[in-house]
Amino acid sequence: MRHLGFKIKISGLVQGVGFRPLVYELALKLKLLGEVKNDGFGVEILLSCSHEKCLEFIEQLKSNLPPLARIDKIELLECNLKAYDEFCITPSKQSIKTTPILSDFALCKECKSEFYDPNNKRFHYPFITCTHCGPRFSIIKNLPYDRENTTMSEFIMCDFCEKEYKHPSNRRFHAQPISCPECKISVYLKNRQGEVLSTDENAFIECAKLLKQGNILAIKGMGGFHLMCDAFNEKALEELRIRKNRPKKPFALMCKDINSVKELAFLNKNEEELIGGVLAPIVILKAKKSFSLIAPDIDRLGIMLAYTPLHLLLFEYFKGVLVATSANLSGESIVKDEDDLRSKLGKVFDYYLDYDREIFNSSDDSIAQLIGDQAMFLRTSRGLNPCYIESHLEKKGTFLALGSELKNEFVIFYQNKILISPYIGDLKSVDTYERFSKLLDFFKKSYDLKFDTVLCDKHPHFLYTKDFKETMKIQHHYAHFCAAYFEYEEEFKKHEKALGFVWDGTGYGDDGNIWGGEIFIANLKEYERITHFDDFKLINADIKNIYHLALSVIWHYKLENVAQEFLSKIPQVKLENLKKIYANSTLKTSSLGRIIDAFGAIVFDLKESSYEAQIGLMCESFYQKDLDFSYKLYIEDEKINFKELILGALKDEKSKAVTGMLNALANFIIEYSQNYDLKVILSGGVFQNKTLLEILKAKNFDFFVSLKHPCNDSSIALGQMIHFLNKD
Repeated sequence: MRHLGFKIKISGLVQGVGFRPLVYELALKLKLLGEVKNDGFGVEILLSCSHEKCLEFIEQLKSNLPPLARIDKIELLECNLKAYDEFCITPSKQSIKTTPILSDFALCKECKSEFYDPNNKRFHYPFITCTHCGPRFSIIKNLPYDRENTTMSEFIMCDFCEKEYKHPSNRRFHAQPISCPECKISVYLKNRQGEVLSTDENAFIECAKLLKQGNILAIKGMGGFHLMCDAFNEKALEELRIRKNRPKKPFALMCKDINSVKELAFLNKNEEELIGGVLAPIVILKAKKSFSLIAPDIDRLGIMLAYTPLHLLLFEYFKGVLVATSANLSGESIVKDEDDLRSKLGKVFDYYLDYDREIFNSSDDSIAQLIGDQAMFLRTSRGLNPCYIESHLEKKGTFLALGSELKNEFVIFYQNKILISPYIGDLKSVDTYERFSKLLDFFKKSYDLKFDTVLCDKHPHFLYTKDFKETMKIQHHYAHFCAAYFEYEEEFKKHEKALGFVWDGTGYGDDGNIWGGEIFIANLKEYERITHFDDFKLINADIKNIYHLALSVIWHYKLENVAQEFLSKIPQVKLENLKKIYANSTLKTSSLGRIIDAFGAIVFDLKESSYEAQIGLMCESFYQKDLDFSYKLYIEDEKINFKELILGALKDEKSKAVTGMLNALANFIIEYSQNYDLKVILSGGVFQNKTLLEILKAKNFDFFVSLKHPCNDSSIALGQMIHFLNKD
């Protein structure tokens, strides 16, 4: 016998997050009959009830979502149902594979409470988890997300865990990584040769002693190994810099709790919520004092809280703050396997802490900073990506956007979903390219994908495009613009054009030159480059030698007489040879990133940059908020003349020069925008500069800047895809 009822189809992040138990509990509370099950699209609910009761159920469901759940779409259909005498959770229904794979998440409050409870079975258990937290992406091998398809398949649940796993009202109902000390994941402390020195909780006790003694340890986290040492042991820090060949780049820190963070950095309410939330990213904070060995020459610290029970157990025995930097060779991916760790980094660490659950998919820590009261993400990986966005465009086909060569993330469009991959890295490295290929293959196999169109950058020499015979090329800076526009699409009328300031380090231009200081009038369908920073010739393509950039802009604006002090530091013969190379160079750029590097080479008397954005971070340290001073940028011959910036760098002391430069950029944006009755979009790596954005906000200037998706090259693939989906 059939009864009138309703089918509710829900898509979004609704699998593996405790969603079905919530539905079950809510149905019992409202005394509803029916069933709930996962399917290939999300979750399907069948309710035998009145329309009024069904709507009440949906409203209560939306108001009480589990911490990790997100509803993208709800479809409600009236239908005939079989007769139900209860409400139940039924096995997954297999369908087209479009179910999102969730990222990994920080330990939830409930599990943390149990971890510290001596009366709890999982007291001090380093892998305590539930459906509200813990690993997902790092352990999944195949869809559907069931235990047998994860790296937990080798661990047999004990009766205690199985009882929780099967009980619909338990928050560990179908928590695939569930385990406890009885069916445990084992931990091992090992030396460089792989010999086991200690196991389980004793391993953490010994780790703490070794760290206090100044040793460098590789510690296996959720998505890979970190290199860790005592953050206040000078010898350990110096040794880590030498071994990892990392002379100046800041180290990220890991603290046990908020109080430890507050001892190191200034922290407002929003920053505290971000660093302590379920995403638990590295947050860039203003340091309370100089930490010259942790973050040389800058006043910012990247800090994260211990986000796994494994880290918390380490902090039970190590009293202090830890450096926690990714275990990798320069330019390569984070190491996730023991064999790779020992072969690649065997001379960097002294001991390592390993456990016997495999990491199938590696992932990096996400990075964020606060702009006003909003989080701006600079890297999107753990806790954020893979990211799935429901599209409203109803475009037919399956498409791949390859993205950029640097800071790569790729984007896939399928079944009306936009899938953004986790952060991958710089594809110039063979190791990182292998990670790119493996991850792309993982998603292709998971969702049975074949691509109708492949999108890529216009650069003719990006090697990672070689595996794709036919591609559609999209200009780098226009992709930046489209990614930012997409984030605020609801703020724009259909096809409304915006004024886009797209400022970064490098991107292949339509004219074959290196762009990077562009102003566009554009929408998601088309763009026009209306002006840009004055092109100048490059001595060579090596952007690390930033004093070469300084020479280029000095010669470009014929400032030799003013630059005598700077030029005198370079041997005469070398200077003459460099000028000959400059005179014959055909390589030109409009990049503001390179202009800022040239400016910094002069102001800070640096020959080389040690890491990307070093000059920008140093400038933020010297900016004087109360100094009312600015250089002048102006349009000359339809280009942005930046001569005053270089003159100022040559003549003024550091604080005045830096303040004048950043104020000049902000003032130019405001003044130039007054020529157009258009909304303003800011994108590109230059706009990761928190100080520049805060200057604009202080002047009450209205603008849109990428926050959810990085404004750097990680979002190039997103921009490529968004343009393709919107073009005719």
